Amino acid sequence: MAKAFSFEEGMAELEALVAALEKGEMTLDESFKAYEKGVKLASKLKDTLDQGEKRIQMLTESLNKTDITDEVTTQ
Repeated sequence: MAKAFSFEEGMAELEALVAALEKGEMTLDESFKAYEKGVKLASKLKDTLDQGEKRIQMLTESLNKTDITDEVTTQ
């Protein structure tokens, strides 16, 4: 069973990949593979952030609707 994706672990892995690439000690093939893995990881991290942003927007909209309804019912 696959472990759930953790944003923090994903960021740490991406940072490690970047550091390894910046060292310049990998072969060209290893560098290509690390870069490809980093691009995929960055995309997954972006998706996670986008989902979080949508959740925040939905909660904010819900809160705003609740506030308006409460004002109407108390008047």
